[in-house]
Amino acid sequence: MRGMRKNICIAATVALLSWFASPLFGQEAPGFLKGKVHLLDAANLTLAQKFEAAEKEFKKLKSGEAYLSGYTFLSRHKFHTCGDWQSKEPFRATVEGNKIKLHRVSNLRKKAGETVEKEEGKEPVGILFLHRLSENKRKIVDVQMMDLDQSYEFEQEPVYWLGNAANEESIGFLEGLFDSGNSEMQKTLVFVISAHDGQRPYDFLRRAALGNYSGEVKESAVFWLGNYKDEKSLAHLKEILRKGADSELKEHIVFALQLSDQKEAVEELINIAKNDGNHDIRKKAIFWLGQKASKESVKTLKDVVEGAEDTDVKDSAVFAISQLPKDKSVPMLIDIARTNKSPSLRKKAIFWLGQLDSEQTLKFFEEILLKK
Repeated sequence: MRGMRKNICIAATVALLSWFASPLFGQEAPGFLKGKVHLLDAANLTLAQKFEAAEKEFKKLKSGEAYLSGYTFLSRHKFHTCGDWQSKEPFRATVEGNKIKLHRVSNLRKKAGETVEKEEGKEPVGILFLHRLSENKRKIVDVQMMDLDQSYEFEQEPVYWLGNAANEESIGFLEGLFDSGNSEMQKTLVFVISAHDGQRPYDFLRRAALGNYSGEVKESAVFWLGNYKDEKSLAHLKEILRKGADSELKEHIVFALQLSDQKEAVEELINIAKNDGNHDIRKKAIFWLGQKASKESVKTLKDVVEGAEDTDVKDSAVFAISQLPKDKSVPMLIDIARTNKSPSLRKKAIFWLGQLDSEQTLKFFEEILLKK
């Protein structure tokens, strides 16, 4: 009896080990994945262990140097991928050099690439990695996000699907990849990490914007912080601005600030428009204030026209005023055209009035042209 129990125990252990060794782990792949798909979604494995398991399984195939892996995480935004036309055909997932290519083929046999749209609301999103083996060492060379409402077919390189990853674990892995990656990879990862729901991406984006990285990486971090449009992201943007951002990064901070309708964001734009030492940056801030048309920005634009010493900055303010709604812009431009001491500014105001179709403008032109 004991021998029988022992044999049963050994058989069960062998069966369990065989189940974990199988590329499919005894489960079926998700319906949106087609073709050469292997599921590696064991509940007790960490994300790092799943990546290692994928590498081992691929090496067993002995069929090339490139393969794909992927998993899902919770995104802070809904993420949709679509083309210029609707189709039930899956995206073909292929590899070209060190790039993942997702495309469909139209009825005209032409490739149709994808466009990406975001909208408010959380939902699971997929992430796809391209791995290359060189001298038996694995390196991730490209990353791509996936709309889970679409389907994807893997006809060439296999994909090892790792299931669902908790956002904290996913971000931890991606941050490690960011720190070891080149500038192009880092820029991609800034976007991918920023898409994760939760608080941790804020601190990562702050670090990326303040760190010793390429200008494109830092600008991308600032842009995605601006897309959060909340108090914490605003505090980070103000800190990055204070800590000596160069003129190019300042320009991107100004753009990121104007994405928000918060009073504090408008106040920061006003502060930049009035006080920044770089007149080009002040002009940018003035332009965006003109687009916002808030009471605070209108007052700032008027103050700049009346008080700034820099002629270019004043010209930018007059243009920004012209972009306000007509009930605000027309009276302000008429006042400048009538009373400002600068002939150049008066001409600018008259020019922009000429671009605005309003009865008040027509009466003003009638008055000065007929000297009524």
